[in-house]
Amino acid sequence: RVVMAVRNVEAGRAAIASEIKEAGEGGYSVPEANIVVKELDLNDLRSVERFAKEVLAGEERIDLLVNNAGIMALKDLEFTKQGFEKQIGVNHFGHFHLTSLLLPKLQTQEHESRVVTLSSVAHESFGELDLTNLHYASSSSRKYSSWGAYGQSKLANLLFTKGLHARVMSQANNKISALAVHPGVIRTALWREQAGWFNSLLLPFLKDKSIPQGAATTVYACVAPDLSGLRAGAYLSDCKVELPSAMARSQLNWEGLWAATESQIKTATDKEQALNV
Repeated sequence: RVVMAVRNVEAGRAAIASEIKEAGEGGYSVPEANIVVKELDLNDLRSVERFAKEVLAGEERIDLLVNNAGIMALKDLEFTKQGFEKQIGVNHFGHFHLTSLLLPKLQTQEHESRVVTLSSVAHESFGELDLTNLHYASSSSRKYSSWGAYGQSKLANLLFTKGLHARVMSQANNKISALAVHPGVIRTALWREQAGWFNSLLLPFLKDKSIPQGAATTVYACVAPDLSGLRAGAYLSDCKVELPSAMARSQLNWEGLWAATESQIKTATDKEQALNV
């Protein structure tokens, strides 16, 4: 059974019909696939909370949580509903909040589970973290750039995985494994913010995987038997463990980002609750 979280439920159902129940890009079909489509907009923490509530109420167990939604290289500085810079807001804060809400269930289950979060090799090329100004406040000297913000969000995905791994491993009888994945450079709708000439002329030379090939490392992270326990917390690319950047391996960074994310989410949700009283 799969719960597919999507912004547009009708588009999600159409994708299931064309790519799963019929032979899609993968070349095979699963006509009787047990897939439930639920609405989730990571741009809005309230949507995350509604989705998590539905999953907790309706699902007996959670074996795998795959945090794979994302946006990339927005030309202009934009913000989520709660005021976070949109790329780190969707790619990191939304996934962080969702995982935090589902984590108590994962911790109390009797069976093992995994949290797989998609990062990117962009964390090495563009990933710079400023814990004092994650959202490019106008009052600071930090200037927004589309790829810089994307790199920061992908670095945040890796740091989140490292922080989650450290936390669950410190608990007795832990059965949760946290892993991060670079899927490859794949031609998907993720590139929609790029100029038309880039997509038509350069992207064909940059992309190194088809969509099914790009999904392979995520599937490997979900099922490979040697990636649990102490081997969890790893960063995977091409179905093998790779060494992430020094910034991604920094305990100071993952602890700092975890604390900042928790604090900023609490501040944002508390503010909304106060306004709605």
